[in-house]
Amino acid sequence: MAMYHLRVQFVKRSEGRSAVACAAYRAGDRLHDEREDKTHDYRRKQHVEHSEIMLPEGAPSELQDRERLWNAIEQGIKHPRGQPAMEVEFALPRELSREACLELTRRFAREQFVSQGVAVDLAIHRPQAGDGLDHPHVHLLIATRRFTDDGRIGKAARDMQDNPKLVQKVYALEEEGKLDEALTLQKDLNLGKWREAWAVYANRALEEWGSDARIDHRTLAAQEVAREPQISIGLTRYIREVRDGLWERMREFQAIGFRNAMRQQMDGIRKKRPKLLAEFIAKAREHGRKLFPELNMEPQGRGAGHER
Repeated sequence: MAMYHLRVQFVKRSEGRSAVACAAYRAGDRLHDEREDKTHDYRRKQHVEHSEIMLPEGAPSELQDRERLWNAIEQGIKHPRGQPAMEVEFALPRELSREACLELTRRFAREQFVSQGVAVDLAIHRPQAGDGLDHPHVHLLIATRRFTDDGRIGKAARDMQDNPKLVQKVYALEEEGKLDEALTLQKDLNLGKWREAWAVYANRALEEWGSDARIDHRTLAAQEVAREPQISIGLTRYIREVRDGLWERMREFQAIGFRNAMRQQMDGIRKKRPKLLAEFIAKAREHGRKLFPELNMEPQGRGAGHER
């Protein structure tokens, strides 16, 4: 099932970070940072499927070299608390082939960022997820300086840089389960624009690929306003293959497996995002009581502290 994820973060010197070091890690490369006179070697890093430099029109071709590019960007920033780069990280649909994922990523990076005059260092990682399947995702390391018409590294692209404090506030609100507030705040940020754009790009690619899967950039709260959540069709497909007397037994088998998988996921969410999970459960119970009035009956023989 296609899943949605897109986050933005900043490479800040005030936090002891370097664009050269970040580029080396994301690409699984060996780069020397001239400003710090330090070499970063991540050539043994696993799961780096692809990396490349994307330059805007007019940029010097020699900056296709990753080490030259990021050292040039770093040297152009004099402030000790400067931000040489920002990173946009997002998940790729599992339903797409590796070639389709690369084409989709290039299109998004080119049209959303490179076209605005900034360089992009693209890296696709494909580690294994907790469910044993691939977890393809992208790191776009984006220079915060635009190239001028004559190919020089110019001024900061401030119109593309959100206030880091506001971005962190959006993430904090999401962690706390205050989804409506987070959605409202990000609407005026590049973060919100890029999240919406990525959903459009990914869904278009999924449609072209012939997949019924879709992603949605909106929060759960916003999606509930627009539509009723759909049930999984995967279980239905398997049930149809069950014949005669095995029908009920297979349905119970699949349901138990599904519930166990959900419990495992919920346990992980409960530890990391307890407030969000509490909101989800409360809303699920509310909808359940509306659809099935009999659910309002209290179970017999169980104390008030029984966990459902």
